Amino acid sequence: QRVGFTLIELLVVIAIIAILIGLLLPAVQKVREAANRMTSSNNIKQLGLAVHSHNDAEGYIPGQWEARGNILGASQHFWLLPYIEQVAIYNLGLEATSFYPHNSARVRSAVIKSFLAPSDTTTSKGLATGDWAASNYAANHAVFGIPNVGWNAKRRISEIGDGTSNTILFAEKYGACGGNGSLWSHGTWNWPWMATYAINVNNNPPQNAPTKAACDPTRPQSFGTSGCQVGLCDGSVRNINPNITNATWVNANYPNDGITLGSDW
Repeated sequence: QRVGFTLIELLVVIAIIAILIGLLLPAVQKVREAANRMTSSNNIKQLGLAVHSHNDAEGYIPGQWEARGNILGASQHFWLLPYIEQVAIYNLGLEATSFYPHNSARVRSAVIKSFLAPSDTTTSKGLATGDWAASNYAANHAVFGIPNVGWNAKRRISEIGDGTSNTILFAEKYGACGGNGSLWSHGTWNWPWMATYAINVNNNPPQNAPTKAACDPTRPQSFGTSGCQVGLCDGSVRNINPNITNATWVNANYPNDGITLGSDW
């Protein structure tokens, strides 16, 4: 009576296990990607609801870059902090002796989980460069600001004439992009580092999963081939088709152009 396996039998078993692993890995990867997209979608929705809460409390959507009280300038992400349970970081910013929250290292380096998409691999533990933390959710300048005019529109939700379900509020974006980044507390002195995008500067649709080196900081990016997720002004989230036309993309960003969106929306 023999005991154990022969070498050939062991090799056959190892080969079978390798085949099974090869078959399972793509399925596991798809499940992981779907879970990451769901987390990102929830983050975008949370930011959209925060904008609505700010609108209700202050009477308008926060500015892309806004002075308020003793603060001489801060990003829309900063002004949304109290509405996403980040009051401690918000208060640190208000205490900045320079009157600019980003000048406080404890503020600009704060890695906010709600600002990060789990699929983004461009940052180092949420930091895009130095001690500056990133946001993977870029604000639409055409809503938070006024293209070619100013950074603070003080626009009310009720003033979005094209409909809140037809106007983009936030879009996914790489945290570190080419030689720039998407820094949630960065300001207007070098806007390609802001967590924003401006279609009056670059009206092309989101890039479809580019490399970090090929990433364009003036555009949003998708984290996979299925498309870029965006948050709308009604608080909902939708996926942007990678083949969306330039015209439809532009019209979906302007809140009051009065143009009906194309069938690819």
